[in-house]
Amino acid sequence: MLGTIRRFGITNALRASAPRSISARFASQLPKWQAPSTLSSLSATRSLHSSFPRLSAATAEAPVEDAEISKPERFTEFADLLSNGLIDKSIIKNIVQADRMNLKTMTEVQSLTLSEIVKGDDVLAQAKTGTGKTLAFLLPTLQNILNDPTVDVRQTGRRRPRTAASEIRALIISPTRELAEQIAVEARKVAFGTGLIVQTAVGGTQKRLGLTKIQNEGCHLLIGTPGRLKDILSDPWTGVSAPKLNTLILDEADRLLDQGFSADIDEIQTMLPKPTEVDRQTLMFSATVPREVMQMVRQTLKPDFKHVNTVREDEVPTHERVPQKLVYLNGLENGLPAVLELAKNHQARRDNGEELRPFKAIVYFNSTAETKISADVFNNIRRSREFRQSSLSNMTMLEINSRLTQAVRTRSADNFRRAREGILFSSDVTARGMDFPDVTHVIQVGVPRDRETYIHRLGRTARAGKEGEGWLLIHKGEQDALRRRLGRLPIGIDSTSLSTASADMSQELPNSTIAGETVNQLKAAFVEIPPLVKIQSYMGQLGTTTTNFRDKAEAIQALNNMSFNGYGLSTPPEINPRVAQLMGLRGDRGGFSRGGDRGGYSRRGDRGDRGGFSRGGDRGDRGGFSRGGDRGDRGGYSRGDRAPRRALDGFSPSRGRRDFGDDEGGSSFRF
Repeated sequence: MLGTIRRFGITNALRASAPRSISARFASQLPKWQAPSTLSSLSATRSLHSSFPRLSAATAEAPVEDAEISKPERFTEFADLLSNGLIDKSIIKNIVQADRMNLKTMTEVQSLTLSEIVKGDDVLAQAKTGTGKTLAFLLPTLQNILNDPTVDVRQTGRRRPRTAASEIRALIISPTRELAEQIAVEARKVAFGTGLIVQTAVGGTQKRLGLTKIQNEGCHLLIGTPGRLKDILSDPWTGVSAPKLNTLILDEADRLLDQGFSADIDEIQTMLPKPTEVDRQTLMFSATVPREVMQMVRQTLKPDFKHVNTVREDEVPTHERVPQKLVYLNGLENGLPAVLELAKNHQARRDNGEELRPFKAIVYFNSTAETKISADVFNNIRRSREFRQSSLSNMTMLEINSRLTQAVRTRSADNFRRAREGILFSSDVTARGMDFPDVTHVIQVGVPRDRETYIHRLGRTARAGKEGEGWLLIHKGEQDALRRRLGRLPIGIDSTSLSTASADMSQELPNSTIAGETVNQLKAAFVEIPPLVKIQSYMGQLGTTTTNFRDKAEAIQALNNMSFNGYGLSTPPEINPRVAQLMGLRGDRGGFSRGGDRGGYSRRGDRGDRGGFSRGGDRGDRGGFSRGGDRGDRGGYSRGDRAPRRALDGFSPSRGRRDFGDDEGGSSFRF
């Protein structure tokens, strides 16, 4: 069909100058491209051919006749793609047949990008989460592989020669294992019966199995995470290479191209065939396109790339169907009781006759340690006699974070998809692109690391035309971080719905109130949690909490209160000396001293030795932190005149950084 002309574009193909040979068989199948009857039908931000801002003058001033020729007909039904000769009948059958994917109508991003991708253009597509971006790039990419006459699909089902591991024609890079696996599931559905082979390259327990399948079965479309793809492609002993690769897709491009992944993306591209040798189409799909990644976008895509934007400039960057509520917590320990109260309130409304869907929520935390202890506590509650006799007895409690094995993460994701009601406690590994049906609530505990993270998390609800709610639960000490990171998002303060949010958990509360009943359930469940798990959770929250609070002393005090009033510890955990050095805080047994030396936290003292913190002092020795001092020796940090060397895990503003937190998208404490 369009395979012969896809590498140089239909505009050039139709020009009289520099003609290309097209066989009669392919020429007869070319669709009749039509320009829209009125250009006003697409706004400037939705235009297929509105180039991204600051394009070159040559691109911006393209001849009118060329622009008209390159405007394809916009399709709305998947069946139309078959009748117009664009997509193979096997693929369309997989999509529209009732016992398969059972999809009829294309979403806007699918309709606007398909023709552009099939004809070989580079595309930057921006669309809100839950709008079908995955199918938008899978459908034309698989069709383009089928259009390639050098692709062998006849040996399906048989063991292939080892050279089959170098038959990769398209590569999809995803920021997380979960999203890579989800894309692969969809890709296999679309490719069913075509002979195309879809494989994955992700870390965890599936690492060796994935490589073996590529080697034994071959691969046409490879989907993976940056680290694992880099490992496989850089190791000649794997036998996996991509000398014929002609399509590169970056899903969740804003995440992949940030500082954490850009180096890996650059390195992977050096392992691919040079564009001068094999013409490569690059596609980027994302819900947001922050300014800071635009330089990388321009380095990766061709100058004449198409920008498809289905998000209007006057639209808020969050889903219009999601009411968003902000609740201030009396203490960090009030977060989990508030989550449980939300579930109880929702169920009570259903019991009273309101037509509500079963409570199905994703609770996001800024550290993996919080997801583990929260899931453990709620599972303890679920096993209690009181809970088993309540109307919430069928609720499933699951956990996903980057420290779990891939097998466990995949099982949790699948179980949550199938669950009618339940709570998924998650770090940010599920925040982007993951599709969980019927999620009614997205609850975020603590201020997210940035605006984009908040938006992507919120996008897990109100999908497929259904309603949803967004809740943000934060400590009062995080208000500055809230204003700084989330800006003017339409979040309304709710000070009445959750009585547990304002409860004083240091006091005995009567079971006769909803707050007392809920808080006491949590406290009883925490008794069964091993002390080591509580200590690990405390330590895991150090980085994110001290980053979210304006005052580090207040952050440490809030964590200590949580360990007393929530976890039930008699004393707060002792902070690891190396971590304390890096943070400029070392307080024995997790505490701090306002005026004390040797590990204390000093506001006015002259000196904060051995990891101490001094605001006005002259010196912060051995990893100490001095804001106004002259020196920060032996790894100390000085905002003043001198920070001579980085040692003993200390840091200097200009040399290096260290991260605490989630290794796959979770928030981190970064120097």
